Amino acid sequence: MNTEPNFSQLVYPYKITDFFQSYWEKKYLYINRNNNSFYNNILDNNDIDNFLQNQKLQAECDNFFLVKDGNSLDFKNWSKQESKSHQYIVDNNKLFEFLHQGFTLVINGVHKSIPKLINFCNLLESELKFRIRANIYITPPTAQGLLPHYDEHDVCILQIHGTKIWNLYHSPIQLPSQQKDQGIGLHSLEKPEFEVELKPGDLLYIPRGLIHQAFTTDTNSIHIALGLYPTYWFELLQDLVELAKENPAFRRAIPNEFMNDDQKSFFKENFRQICQDLVTNLDVDTLLETKSHQFIVNKRSQDESRFKDWLLISQINLNSILSRRKSILFSIDKDKSNIYINFYNKTLTFPIFFAPSLSTILYSDRFAVKDIGGLINNEGKIKLVTKFIQEGFLKIESINADD
Repeated sequence: MNTEPNFSQLVYPYKITDFFQSYWEKKYLYINRNNNSFYNNILDNNDIDNFLQNQKLQAECDNFFLVKDGNSLDFKNWSKQESKSHQYIVDNNKLFEFLHQGFTLVINGVHKSIPKLINFCNLLESELKFRIRANIYITPPTAQGLLPHYDEHDVCILQIHGTKIWNLYHSPIQLPSQQKDQGIGLHSLEKPEFEVELKPGDLLYIPRGLIHQAFTTDTNSIHIALGLYPTYWFELLQDLVELAKENPAFRRAIPNEFMNDDQKSFFKENFRQICQDLVTNLDVDTLLETKSHQFIVNKRSQDESRFKDWLLISQINLNSILSRRKSILFSIDKDKSNIYINFYNKTLTFPIFFAPSLSTILYSDRFAVKDIGGLINNEGKIKLVTKFIQEGFLKIESINADD
């Protein structure tokens, strides 16, 4: 990707609307790029090399996973315990020893640990409006890490280095949730429905529930497994519980053994009725807006260059050029007196007359401090943008326009 990566580019040449209408939750999609460097600005070998040079990587908490032919190693086999903290730290000598022995290394949660992937996943979340998780799989030649399995979430495989053969079979359970099918080993796999050798730059979308396995031949392989975590229908029902709490009828206790038959019958009839009333009168749009608001306020902060901004913030002047962070998501609430800007699990409150000035900050991709509208004076403009920089909403492009 030569420009800022996003999901639209991931599924190109397919349109993002075609992907979600024709493939999402329905069937696999394979995209052959013939472009070895396509994912370089998302992840390359240097990023992994730099990451593994860290001498304080914790082996606990499922951060790392070593597996071969479905058999995983206890982290104590490839880590060392520090005498003071008693934490288990990755022992790189042992780690590479097991890689040479054919074990696959899984680095979990790299959407929180490798800078380029942090920014990439942040951008995807802002575009798709749901959670993204990324794991890295590093497999030696002629090796297999995991045995045939399916995932409870949709996955995009991004092939970064080397090649890997993927076999896709069938879906024994339609759209599984968090409950694993304990009998997956009993399902007949027979001949794969689809077989492909992924090469650098290729993409393979695997909908949840589709059994798959992967293995290398004569080359090693690195791929990113991009987990997609939208809100599911059944999760909306959880919000109905909160709505039910507002109705006194739902706050009554259910029948117990000391109640008579008439009381129990009354409960059954009335419970069905008030449930039907709750659903009949449900404002689905409001329910969806609530979910969207929850996602916005809980979204991880995008911290690229925040430290550099901290160093420069005292030099902000009217000629400074600022920009809204690309991955920022926010919502706005108003009342008669104030405007409330919600993002990063916090709320900034401003008097209602700040609306024209806030409009410049909220809706301009890039602007000079002096161009902020409204009635506030120059000193007020600098104070206003300083607050938004401190909170991580804005970033500094240049201190002076001619920088």
